[in-house]
Amino acid sequence: MQRTYRKHRYQINAIILSMISLLLIFGILYIITRWSPHNLWIISASVVTFALFGIDKTLSKTDQARIPESVLHLFTLLGGFLGQILGRTVFNHKTNFKRHPSFTIVLVISILIQVAIVVLIL
Repeated sequence: MQRTYRKHRYQINAIILSMISLLLIFGILYIITRWSPHNLWIISASVVTFALFGIDKTLSKTDQARIPESVLHLFTLLGGFLGQILGRTVFNHKTNFKRHPSFTIVLVISILIQVAIVVLIL
């Protein structure tokens, strides 16, 4: 019971810290640029997702508590698909489809969602 609680609490903390980072980056970009909010959101979510993949890779090498896969999936689905592509490539993390098929599936779903959003906006 205690272990489940700790894991859940760690997941919530990772989501909260990542969302604060995403909103902070979005806010700063919104103030200093004149780009569309959708593009700013994609950039912000991608930066955070890229950072999450880098942090998770570092934690995996040092046998420390990892960022839950659900958090990585969440930020990919929130628009961080570019960050996932770059993070998986640069850090060579979660790239094996046989061991981690969910990452490719979530990536494709995220891209489809973003294409649908762009089509609906235009």
